[in-house]
Amino acid sequence: MSVYLDHAATTPLRECALDAWTRAQRDLAQAPGNPAALHFGGRRARRMLDDAREQVAVALGGDIHEVVFTSGATESDALGVMAGARGMRERESSRDLIVVSGLEHDAVAHQREVAAREGFDWEVLPVDAGGMSVLPVVSDDDAPGAWDGRIALGSMTLVSSEIGTIQPVADFTALVHASGGLVHSDAAQAIPTLDVSFSNLGLDLMSVGGHKVGAPAGIGVLLARRGIPMTTDRPGGGHERSIRSGTPDVAGACALAAALTEVVAERAAFAARARDLREYLLSRLPGDVRATVGESASSSAIIHLSLPTARPEAVLMAFDMADIAVSAGSACHAGVARPSDIVMAMGRSEEAALGVLRVSLGHATTRADIDAFLAALPVAIRAGAALDGVSHARNQRNEER
Repeated sequence: MSVYLDHAATTPLRECALDAWTRAQRDLAQAPGNPAALHFGGRRARRMLDDAREQVAVALGGDIHEVVFTSGATESDALGVMAGARGMRERESSRDLIVVSGLEHDAVAHQREVAAREGFDWEVLPVDAGGMSVLPVVSDDDAPGAWDGRIALGSMTLVSSEIGTIQPVADFTALVHASGGLVHSDAAQAIPTLDVSFSNLGLDLMSVGGHKVGAPAGIGVLLARRGIPMTTDRPGGGHERSIRSGTPDVAGACALAAALTEVVAERAAFAARARDLREYLLSRLPGDVRATVGESASSSAIIHLSLPTARPEAVLMAFDMADIAVSAGSACHAGVARPSDIVMAMGRSEEAALGVLRVSLGHATTRADIDAFLAALPVAIRAGAALDGVSHARNQRNEER
């Protein structure tokens, strides 16, 4: 039987989400309608969408009017970062700086190119050896803020999707707000284990993706605090507060609402069970494998490991042959491994940044799954070491020529 330990990439569709999606599609088939239409079908679709919006708001600690449905966390990140920054610069032309953590998902990090084309400056916060963002120190003489008068928006993930560290979002938010900017956070990896409340966190913008919480891929949400300036690049029919135009996915929104409601209800129990599974795994690792970051400041559902090999493709292939799904922190494209930018930002060498593995847990993960992983781990490491040896021999021959 296969073992799935890659929930940080995507997690299986929850039964409640499938039921909600199926029910919504059947209702829409019987009485079709665009939520913007005034006839009976449109009014029914609008009620379904509004009910889903309210459930999402309750689950995420926001207001129903703050919920903007999107196609997923990637779109929510792009909208949150750039629409917020544009809006602030239009309000005050000197605000041309975007500050992000060095641990952001590509959905945020790759907005750098967009920002540069539009004339924004982009600052990346450093990362310490423990995988935590390093905030600037602001003395009383520098008050009111580190980036006063310039910052349009700051973005910091709640939980690193790669290494699992819980970032100092509250302190970052205080710094950015003191400097007059907006704050965005990608909360996609935080929802299953952390008590995430949009209002309590004091954020201006927050992104969540459906397939990270057991909803279908293709649906997500951006929480956008009312009253903040936003200038979108997605104009159209004025849907979703004119922030994200396009006919909304009513069935997807219903599925997301159902999944989020269940995740929040189960969160405390799952977080405790994930901690137990994490401790069980870490206590049984071979001596040459270690956790990349400490447990105290990490999500219990993401375990990032450093391995004694620089060939992640061989490691992943060995796990795949054992029917175990895990992921490398590095990206493999066309068989060529690339070191993890995040691990290198922590001060590790290129070789160390290649030798990493991410194990991520979900609500159906069992101790038997962990046992299967632990049994396959030595085989996977030997596969990587064998390829290391081939590479080393090839390099020696090249040097001798």
